[in-house]
Amino acid sequence: MARKRTKPVYEEDDDKDISTSSKDRDRFYARMSSEQHALFDSIQKNSFTFCKASAGTGKTTVAMAAMLDLLLTGKIAKIIYIQKCSPRFLEHGFLPGTAEEKTANLYVALYDAMETLGVNQWEVKEMVDRGQLLLKTDSDLRGCNFENAAVCLDETENMDFHTLKLILTRVHDSCHVCMLGDEKQKDGCGDTGTFIAYGEYMAKNVPGEIVSLTHNFRGRLSKIAENFERRTKPRVEKTPH
Repeated sequence: MARKRTKPVYEEDDDKDISTSSKDRDRFYARMSSEQHALFDSIQKNSFTFCKASAGTGKTTVAMAAMLDLLLTGKIAKIIYIQKCSPRFLEHGFLPGTAEEKTANLYVALYDAMETLGVNQWEVKEMVDRGQLLLKTDSDLRGCNFENAAVCLDETENMDFHTLKLILTRVHDSCHVCMLGDEKQKDGCGDTGTFIAYGEYMAKNVPGEIVSLTHNFRGRLSKIAENFERRTKPRVEKTPH
């Protein structure tokens, strides 16, 4: 039987910078699947959650929904969202602007998720300015300490062992960590076996929970594309003698 969840109940507080009432968030909570409920609940109750999720399953949106709830109820002081600068991103070469402007494209998934939850891009920027939301890459973590926070590691299939270790060793026990990844999608130098082994190791020893999201909400085309596997060897052009 699918698990049911009522929308979160918040204590009204005129000092809160984020609205405790959002029709967009209520709609999202109402239509969450049983798998998404499992991820949402795990992030809220555990110190560590490892989520293996296929494309289009809403993993980032569910993670942000759970973390917004933790922030609004005062259980954490901030949300930390971390992406890796993949080789595909670095192919852009030199980019003009501030550090924030240079890395803005790395956080598209975060902005889309927050928009779904009723937090527009200007409100996201205000959260960043207030220190309620930190947008980080693996390139600026040395010396960081993550305390009293919800920490989302997104697209961890692109993170190798050293990157995952760099991030996870920054985290204090006062945090709720969620590690998201899709073994069928990889842009960077990460190794599928490494990110799965590390996530399962952490969930077992923290202890935490392993959750899977399998339903692609984008539709048939996206599902078919996700499940493609090349079964024939690539053609090799012979060099004439």
